[in-house]
Amino acid sequence: MLWIKSLTAEGVAPKSIHNMHGLLSAAMKTAERLQYIPRNPCRGIQLPTLERAEDEANFLTPAEFRLVLDGMDERYKTFLQFLVMTGTRFGEATAIRVADIDLASRVQTARINKAWRRDAQSSYYIGPTKTGAGKRTIGINKTLANLLHPLMLGRADNDLLFTATQSTRIAHKPFWQHHWVPAVQTAQSNGLTKSPRIHDLRHTHASWLIQDGAMPLFSISRRLGHASVRTTEQVYGHLMPQALQDGADATERSIQGIIFRNDS
Repeated sequence: MLWIKSLTAEGVAPKSIHNMHGLLSAAMKTAERLQYIPRNPCRGIQLPTLERAEDEANFLTPAEFRLVLDGMDERYKTFLQFLVMTGTRFGEATAIRVADIDLASRVQTARINKAWRRDAQSSYYIGPTKTGAGKRTIGINKTLANLLHPLMLGRADNDLLFTATQSTRIAHKPFWQHHWVPAVQTAQSNGLTKSPRIHDLRHTHASWLIQDGAMPLFSISRRLGHASVRTTEQVYGHLMPQALQDGADATERSIQGIIFRNDS
């Protein structure tokens, strides 16, 4: 724990800390299995959040997202719409299997219970979600369900829902380099003034839910798989128009009867 705190104090990025901890934990896990040590000391250590601060996030309007979508390769358009309509992380969405999607029930859902992980040898495998709270079931809107239905036809339950060529997993770096960046550049040539990252589709989903105003913050937090509502408030609190208005109204009620005078 002191090691994590010292890295944070030195300004090491949260993502780098997670990567270093993951590699060390994998080695300690092997040592524990071989009985060189009694217990993996990396287990249960609280790591810094990977959520970006609000000033580092790009929130797209529906029209701005449409510009990016129009520039995306046809093969990945449904995948992109899944990301923005569910708020799932890239590693979660690319690990979803056909059986995780339920379009037959009255409430159509997606089960998010796994994500791509990297082991000590830098090989990828499907493991648990980022946190315990990341394991969740989320509702799917009608438009997204209609997009997913043809993608699932004739597929085995264990097949990955979204795949690259040759039915392989969609790897982040190649997707970003060969598909995301060209789509954003095309969108910018058509009027987009922002430079969104793939992860900003998750931020965008959250911003749409918050600005709609119909969903409690707790439910939004659960949908995103945040470990706590506090994380949701820290990242997206500035987008809550009702909270902003409530603060202004409370201040106005408090100063009623007080006459302010400009003495300058």
